[in-house]
Amino acid sequence: MKLILKRKRIQDILLGDYLGSDIVLADKTKLDKGTVVTAALLEQLKHNRVPSVVVETEEEETADLFSKTDRLQQMIQQLLEKETDHQATYKRSMEKHFYTNLSYIAFEYRYGKLLYEEESIRFLKDLYIKSLKTMGRSSLWHMLEQRDPYAFIHSLDVFVIGTMLAYHMNVVQLDLCATGYLFHDIGKLEISREILDKTSTLTKEEYEIVQTHTVKGETLLHQTGEPLLGRYARSHHERLNRKGYPDGAYLPELGMDLQILAVVDTFSALTLSRTYREVLPAAEAIQLMLEMSEAYPKKIVKKLAQLMHIFPNDKKTLQLDDVMLDKYTNESYMEIGWKQKP
Repeated sequence: MKLILKRKRIQDILLGDYLGSDIVLADKTKLDKGTVVTAALLEQLKHNRVPSVVVETEEEETADLFSKTDRLQQMIQQLLEKETDHQATYKRSMEKHFYTNLSYIAFEYRYGKLLYEEESIRFLKDLYIKSLKTMGRSSLWHMLEQRDPYAFIHSLDVFVIGTMLAYHMNVVQLDLCATGYLFHDIGKLEISREILDKTSTLTKEEYEIVQTHTVKGETLLHQTGEPLLGRYARSHHERLNRKGYPDGAYLPELGMDLQILAVVDTFSALTLSRTYREVLPAAEAIQLMLEMSEAYPKKIVKKLAQLMHIFPNDKKTLQLDDVMLDKYTNESYMEIGWKQKP
């Protein structure tokens, strides 16, 4: 046994591990490399909604799941080293920012084969930089990162999964769609930190306040000269059964891009770590949304499962109207190339 560097999810960190790198938290607290992880420090990380950290831990190298056997993590780290080792231009700093934050969320147990090719990661990186090309967008994005780290990392997660899904479902105006996904939760900037950081059950009044992040996000985007992005902020909680908010709208009438956003927003929320609950495995999240067919479009949930190659245990739920599941679990169908659309 020896000390090795390993990225761990917060719920997997052990007391006695050592921080493997310096960390600056959302509340401006700096945690130095080599700091011993105590119960108090672990709570501090959870309070600041840090999803994962690099630690020094006593573990055999062969058991280093994320850095040694996770192919996706290896690709991201290689791209981070290869593509950002240049002069410190704005573009290079944004590339590093993208790859670093992507490494906090992109694991094979969550993404499956969604980002199986290096080219797809670069494609997303270029779209990310393009989406933040204006000062207004960039300022809002970095404000969200500082104010609400969970909403920030969740929004990046939705951008990654949603953009890939939209691409393979031939959504038009993909650039606009991807940017809308990135800013869908920007209204969280207008919600009290006391409510956002609460780990116990929200009261009815507090939940109603949280729901206003949709219309507040739309207003904020209009005020910053981004009216075309407002619909993504306003309508990402609408549902098939008209029981969503704020308008109780019929989801299919809002367009394919918003149907994808509704599905991906929920998948991300279910599978990302939160301080007040354990994460749901990706396969179980897919299963849950398939069972909630009155709220979420099955066609899109099934397409998500197909692209990720992550399927629920109850495979009967994945039978399409006229195509059986075995077609969609066949490797020849799953290896979707970037050179041609399906």
